Amino acid sequence: MNAIKKFEIVGMSASGFKCYGDTITAEFGSPTVITGGNGRGKSSVADAIAFAITGKPFFGEPGIDRLYTDGSRKLTVSLNFVDENGKEHILFRARQNDRMVVTFDGRDIRQSDLTEMFGEKDVFLSIFNPLYFIEELGDDGRKLLERYLPSIPHETVLSMLSKSVQETLKGEEIVSPDVYLKKRREEIRELENTSIYLSGQKDLAETQEREARETADKLRNETAALETEIRELETKRITADFAEAQERLTELSTRYEEMAKESPETADTGEIDENLKALHRKLGERGAEQYAPKYADAIADATAKVKEVALRYQREKAALQGFKPGTVCPTCHRAVTEKELPAMQAELKKSVDALLAEGRERKAQLDELNALEQKTADTFCQFQADDLKTMQGGIAELEQRRAGLLGKAARQNEQRKAELDSLLNQIRSLSAETECGALSMEEYERLSACKAELEQKNTEYTAAMQTVNAKGQDFDAKLKEIEEKIQAKKALISAAAQYVAKRSELLFASLKMNRVEISLYDVVKTTGEVKDTFRFTYNGRRYDRLSLSEKIRAGMEVSELMKRLTGRNYPQFIDNMESVDDLANVRPTGQVIMAKCVHGAPLSIRPSAQTQQMPKAA
Repeated sequence: MNAIKKFEIVGMSASGFKCYGDTITAEFGSPTVITGGNGRGKSSVADAIAFAITGKPFFGEPGIDRLYTDGSRKLTVSLNFVDENGKEHILFRARQNDRMVVTFDGRDIRQSDLTEMFGEKDVFLSIFNPLYFIEELGDDGRKLLERYLPSIPHETVLSMLSKSVQETLKGEEIVSPDVYLKKRREEIRELENTSIYLSGQKDLAETQEREARETADKLRNETAALETEIRELETKRITADFAEAQERLTELSTRYEEMAKESPETADTGEIDENLKALHRKLGERGAEQYAPKYADAIADATAKVKEVALRYQREKAALQGFKPGTVCPTCHRAVTEKELPAMQAELKKSVDALLAEGRERKAQLDELNALEQKTADTFCQFQADDLKTMQGGIAELEQRRAGLLGKAARQNEQRKAELDSLLNQIRSLSAETECGALSMEEYERLSACKAELEQKNTEYTAAMQTVNAKGQDFDAKLKEIEEKIQAKKALISAAAQYVAKRSELLFASLKMNRVEISLYDVVKTTGEVKDTFRFTYNGRRYDRLSLSEKIRAGMEVSELMKRLTGRNYPQFIDNMESVDDLANVRPTGQVIMAKCVHGAPLSIRPSAQTQQMPKAA
């Protein structure tokens, strides 16, 4: 959607909107005067125009349900206007319950499309409603102004400052003055903290050097005293003759070294280990052997024959029990008469007895085979158990022999160790004897203590002298360097403060109005700190102390300012015009709609040089 930079309202209709229960229509001119008593709908005209364009009332407040006429849930507003090219448009907005519909010249559009045409809501209402910007936006108004203030090039600001300031700020980037100054102040704090730290380190180093000199002098005296005592004790120690003890000590040391070089005794268990390995393998193989049945085939054949005879016996026995006159003979296949029955039964019984005898014989043969198989299996298991026992006995014997060899070697090594310990004790005893010389044990212990103490004192003395002779840091030079950096940073802050002041001066030139002044920044001259402010004054007086007429006149100037900054020239609606004598402080550049309260009068909208009576508000 193309942006509409300027327009004038020529007509409006509304229904179901606030006090307009019935449809009303009105024509507008430039200027337009709206009159009427309280509650007749003057302010509703402002709400309707604002609602048509932004979807919000005159002061942009939320909760648009209050715009419905009492008892209705549907409202419509139609706005006729002419743009900067003289083209007439119709903007229509309807809301029923919570559903909103917007059309522009008969086409459905969205609120985002209207924002593209008329700008964001705050821009439009800041122009249309003279009181909106100051009274409704607060700090958001400051942000809105900053978005539309012209950019002041860095070079332009620098060119208007003194040569010294320009030189100081050369190469500096001041994109955001408050961020720049804050960063410089932080850098100064860091340098000051470093300076404090180095001053402390300097004092500490001086204290440590003084203490180290005192410690070194004390240690030097103590060391001299220890050296004197050691010399006296050593002189006394070497007066005795210990030649024989020294010869004996040499002999013992030689024997000890020879024995120490000998390798420890080891047991030769290689052959036994191989035999154990072989026996364990045979034991595992023999224990894993399984008995293989010898008579399995014969037992299976005998079992089959026993089952066969038993089956024939059962079948013949059943036939004998069921034989009676009229039964068909299984042999001759004819019916048996009652006369022939005894003879036939005798024959069958003879056959059944024969099968029973044969079955018993077959069963006896099977039992004999099973017994033979079990005896063979038992013999295998017995031989296997005997073999395993023999092998286990052999393993136990070998392990006993191996343990004996290891024990013998261990005893020999223990004996050798005892001899070495004895030699070492003799060596130590003789060494102590020769070491003490003519000294008593107490004197010898004192000599050892003096030597140890002397070594410790020498170590401490060396450390103390290292501290004394150490080339410490040049703290004075570093402190001077830091101070120079701090002064340079302060010079930057001072120059930046002048830069900010000049930049603000150039920036505020765009905010120049007749009687209204706006303050966006305050610069603290002593520190150069930039503080955000957002204050309005009219004729030098604070806005919150103005009368309604003065607030309206101040708002008109701000409305004109927003026109200049945004490049949009929209109508201005002045409510409560009856409290304003004149608008001499401002010269409106676009359409002006003025609402004035006239006691008891009906609503009337009068375009320029016309008078139109409006229907009474519902």
